[in-house]
Amino acid sequence: MNIQLCILNAEGILLDTNKSLIERWQTTAAQHDVSIPEGFFENILSAGYDHHIKVFYQYPHLAQLEKEVLDSHCKQSTHIHPQIFEVLDYLKKNNVKIAIVSDSNRQDILPKIESLMKSYDISVLVCANEVINGKPDPNIYFKAAKLSKIKPGNTLVIDDSRNGCYGAHLAFMRSVFYQNALPLSERLFKYSYRQITQLNEIIEIIQEENDPKVIFFILLSPTPSFPDEILQLSKEYQ
Repeated sequence: MNIQLCILNAEGILLDTNKSLIERWQTTAAQHDVSIPEGFFENILSAGYDHHIKVFYQYPHLAQLEKEVLDSHCKQSTHIHPQIFEVLDYLKKNNVKIAIVSDSNRQDILPKIESLMKSYDISVLVCANEVINGKPDPNIYFKAAKLSKIKPGNTLVIDDSRNGCYGAHLAFMRSVFYQNALPLSERLFKYSYRQITQLNEIIEIIQEENDPKVIFFILLSPTPSFPDEILQLSKEYQ
């Protein structure tokens, strides 16, 4: 796999918003003596509107807390992950394109990341309100890759949610799950190509994937052990 584009989730990779949102949910639920069922956070984190409605239909007692959770969460300050600068420096230096996707509306997320985008000449930002269906639908990833003029097979998605990793899977893109907001589970392991606990581990993954010897092996010697999309990509370049 020759990685030419990295798609980064704004809320979980550039910022620590997803982790603080889960913590706010846990605090609010405890205050109301409400239990949070297993799997709730996996289903709700980074969920698009349609999926979001389905999740809360299953948990009406949690839907009653959502406004309180979001109101208090909006008042919290956001911080850029310190390690992301090392990753962005590496991507820029090695001519790997960068695109950002966001689970928020553009007017809400842009002020928080605009200076970062300008510093690294990032021009592609696709927000949840700019696609028909949000995650886990793959539309947001397809649009980011199209605007970047890079094929899905040459794209690596970095996300910290199940909906994000599953959406990348549906988009025929490999994803790296950043274990930060959510613990690693069987479902996350299934839909993510690699799993990391530190953001700068992304650098080593890209170095391995863009190693000329590895690319040569994939392109000239595909075997049944590779996913179908990788085999198809190899045929296009032979």
